[in-house]
Amino acid sequence: MDSKTEVLVILMEECAEVIQEASKLIRFPENNTSQLIKELGDLQCMIGLATNHFDIDPVEIAVQIGKKRRKLEEYSSLFS
Repeated sequence: MDSKTEVLVILMEECAEVIQEASKLIRFPENNTSQLIKELGDLQCMIGLATNHFDIDPVEIAVQIGKKRRKLEEYSSLFS
């Protein structure tokens, strides 16, 4: 397996683990967030590695973050 493929596979695995932990917090709200924190950290690590392996400009990611935030501000209640 080449390094780009490996990065993508691990990135997908980490996404799935974040999904799983988010689901557990919905089902068991009494749980603490320590496992979610761990999985979010793992995912952020893999996002950084994917950015490097695919020569993605971090500024491009920042632009997309801004676009998503503006959408959420308009269409969700997260910022009210």
